[in-house]
Amino acid sequence: MSNILVFDVGGTFVKYALVQDGKLGNVNKFKTPKLKEQFRQEMVEILHNVPCALSGVSISMPGVINPETGFALHGGSLQFIHKENLLELFNSYFDLPVAVHNDAKAAIIGEMNEGQLKNIQNGAMFVLGTGVGGSIMLNRKVLSGTHQSAGELSLLKTSTDLEKADFLVTRNGIQALLRPFAEAKQLDLKQLSGELFFEALQNGDSDAISIMQRFTDSLAVQIWNLQATLDLDKIVIGGGISSQPLLLDYIQASLKKLILPLSHLGDTILETIQPCVELSSLGNNANLLGAYYHFKVTHSK
Repeated sequence: MSNILVFDVGGTFVKYALVQDGKLGNVNKFKTPKLKEQFRQEMVEILHNVPCALSGVSISMPGVINPETGFALHGGSLQFIHKENLLELFNSYFDLPVAVHNDAKAAIIGEMNEGQLKNIQNGAMFVLGTGVGGSIMLNRKVLSGTHQSAGELSLLKTSTDLEKADFLVTRNGIQALLRPFAEAKQLDLKQLSGELFFEALQNGDSDAISIMQRFTDSLAVQIWNLQATLDLDKIVIGGGISSQPLLLDYIQASLKKLILPLSHLGDTILETIQPCVELSSLGNNANLLGAYYHFKVTHSK
């Protein structure tokens, strides 16, 4: 029996689960530590509590990561893994076969194997969470680029003001919904969650509607640009808020507004160039499953 312990390290929580013969078990989580030693202690304790012999460990995490060498040029929100060899680090933690990959690339690997991209040749993902992740698949291969940073959609520029730090990560992370909503309602930001925001949206709250329209208008521009550049079969929206069906309705409405000035091209051309957008069918489990499939490929070589 194959028993792989998988971790998905996020900016707020670390999720983990045991995958036994390809079946994902119960998902648990702990708050993401700020220090490397705390991180090690948490992960080693979880490993020691696994009730079976492990075949290996696989980790999905933010940052610019070379999955073959393990070198992390940048750790995203995890300051303590900048310029760190993660394979060496995790081998010292676990003394087991280890694999590691960027979280958004793990997510698209999960979708390629069990989700929306299972029978798709060319696709991409926007992963919306604490930050914004992205990944691209062309001809069934995950695009890595020269520096392992292909698909870093969080760095897409969202305005022509060249002196302003106006990037997709500031426009389409979860804070882009919660912060303006907290200001509009004069609430403490710490009291808000994505669930509360979408509940207000579902109930027709005018502030929530306005904020959501602005959010998906920004996202639709980048979806359109990606589609125009790569001619994809499908673009998948993942991350925590992908569990909200309303999100897709707003994205489709924003894309419809964006495409309207091109209506003179005719239906045939518009149908050809219009993006096909779907919400992730795996939700937050995409990264964990992707970590598992990445481990399988890495250790079958």
